[in-house]
Amino acid sequence: MDRRLRVGVVGGRRGLTLARESQVVGMEVVAVCALDRHQLSIASEALGAVAYQDYDAFLAHDMDGVILANFFDEHAPLALKALKAGKHVMSETAACKTVAEGVQLHRTVEQTGRVYLFAANYPFKPHVRDLRRRYRTGEVGTFQYAECEYLHGFSPDYLTHFGSEPHHWRSRVSSLAYCTHSITPVMYVTDTLPTEVSAFVMPTDSAPESLDAARRGRGIAAVMLIRMDTGAYLKSLHGFLQGEQEPETSWVRIHGSRGLLENLRQGDSRRVRGRKEAWATKSGQVEDMVHDPVWDQSDDALVCESFAHAIQPLSESAVCGPCSTAQSPSPFLIFAKRTSATSTSLTTGTASKDRRSSRMCPRLVGAHLLCCSQSDSSTS
Repeated sequence: MDRRLRVGVVGGRRGLTLARESQVVGMEVVAVCALDRHQLSIASEALGAVAYQDYDAFLAHDMDGVILANFFDEHAPLALKALKAGKHVMSETAACKTVAEGVQLHRTVEQTGRVYLFAANYPFKPHVRDLRRRYRTGEVGTFQYAECEYLHGFSPDYLTHFGSEPHHWRSRVSSLAYCTHSITPVMYVTDTLPTEVSAFVMPTDSAPESLDAARRGRGIAAVMLIRMDTGAYLKSLHGFLQGEQEPETSWVRIHGSRGLLENLRQGDSRRVRGRKEAWATKSGQVEDMVHDPVWDQSDDALVCESFAHAIQPLSESAVCGPCSTAQSPSPFLIFAKRTSATSTSLTTGTASKDRRSSRMCPRLVGAHLLCCSQSDSSTS
């Protein structure tokens, strides 16, 4: 008899959100693991799942896959253990802390035959999905240049306490590291990959200690100039600057050879604007229009559905509730597979893509290596 896909979730905050969305798309959440007893208790009760503080005991639970939503820079060791225990893995985010951890992930996926999905929810935001759909029609031509932002306009008082609790990942990772929400939408819309990166951290103010902290990778925001594999360029800005977008804290602008696509700066940021000059239109008139995107599922639900589609063929006799009917894979899987040949070091501000490395295990779905260590960049 067919059974539903069974998954376990690591992380009591973000993990609870992804667990609920996993249930929405038809998976059964059977276990939850977290260190914080209070968060664990809340998540276990809300999900009707078995609670674990011990990760090894959690992995012994009968389940098909593991969703990692623990601290940003602590995913790789848990992912490696899960893969070796025969579990499929979805990691949101980052994939790894060093390039060496990324190599280990790649090798372990090849050895175990399990699926590894590097998840990012911002490619599923309504405006990003609409941008991708319009870009793929060819209406704005070839991708030449893009800009993207992910900003929070928090007050100085709030920032003083934000992520400052002992051992919180925000207190130790480089300001360059959390670039996924700004960069992945452009990668997804244009199907391109980074090849070179020049990156800078902005100091909080002009005080000597702030300038020194920025040189060490800790500041108020980060800006990157990225060369993509097609020769196009991307400027990315992320961090804590004034000018937050609403309701989505994301802005994406794509300059094509025949037109422009972007989501709105003012008003509803889910709305998408397209502009073409008179020479590029059939009417011979300038076209400047704003479109309202239509969506039926949340970005988090689509991320979880992508995981279900990826692991279902490899999970014997398992189905995924409402999404068990024949469907084409979610667009995110296309994005994830396209990013599997990328290796990135944010500590040195460089990135490389070896086209020969694209012959990777097909089950390594989206191992885009976002490295946030400031020391270890070895590859063995």
